Amino acid sequence: MSRQRRIRLSAALCLVAGAVGAAPAGALPPGRSGSYGGGAVRDYLQFVSLSVAPGGGLTAHATLVTRCAPRFGDQLTESISVKGVRLDARGRYSARTSFTDDVDPGVPLTGGMVAEGTIAFSARVLAGGVARGTVRVRTTYRRSAGGPVVSSCDTGAIGWAARRPPPDAGAGRLRPQPGVHRGTTAAGEPLLMRVADRGRVVRRAGLTVRVDCPSAVGLPLDVVAQRVRVRRGRFGASGGFQRQFTDSGGRQLVERYTWELHGRFGTRGARGNFKLDGVVRRRDDGGRVGACGTGKIAWRATR
Repeated sequence: MSRQRRIRLSAALCLVAGAVGAAPAGALPPGRSGSYGGGAVRDYLQFVSLSVAPGGGLTAHATLVTRCAPRFGDQLTESISVKGVRLDARGRYSARTSFTDDVDPGVPLTGGMVAEGTIAFSARVLAGGVARGTVRVRTTYRRSAGGPVVSSCDTGAIGWAARRPPPDAGAGRLRPQPGVHRGTTAAGEPLLMRVADRGRVVRRAGLTVRVDCPSAVGLPLDVVAQRVRVRRGRFGASGGFQRQFTDSGGRQLVERYTWELHGRFGTRGARGNFKLDGVVRRRDDGGRVGACGTGKIAWRATR
């Protein structure tokens, strides 16, 4: 793994926030429906995506790096979903809910534990293809219900922003564009990118994807490339990673992934594609037991 091109992939725990505290329904102002993506650029990239229906229906997802003490440090991500809710007449939604989850035994680091905590999520969809809000997840892990706490985790209050990229994002004359770009993939997942040095370096570019390899079924994987040089308005990065997993039958597996990210800056915004492929093998003898992949996924983003 080169110094300029690194990825960060964390074990993920899926948490679901339902329609608790849903805002009253109303007539959403026109022109605000569509797919929004982005998040927050902090010590780590924090990803948020929204799908807004013309009538105000909202589906949202967030993949957040959390900090845990004393056991897990910053090795975990929290994945939350908000489904079946509606924005109010001003394009707002806010909810807070609690959860209890028995983590599957094969999940790295937290397998077999009991997770308990709270989720707070808010969103406001504004004119001009912009959405903003806050999200926070606090979790405690125990070896059994009612047992002593093994680790306490907190994402902190994350203020996020997302954009609905225009169809022509990244089209036209090549023009480097410094700043933070936010957008979505063709699969509706978020993309977040920070461009520095007067447009000559992509300091960080990341996105989330979903594949059907055993440890990732139903969970987003976050992939982040760092310090990628921009040449004549274009950039590209590639890398690989692996993770170990124990399936429901007790088999110890290794999943090895490779990925490629490509993009170009146009008259406004950027566009490109991403591809990830995974191979699953047994840890004991290296025998292949499966594979997964995303295929080539297009993405668009804008400042």
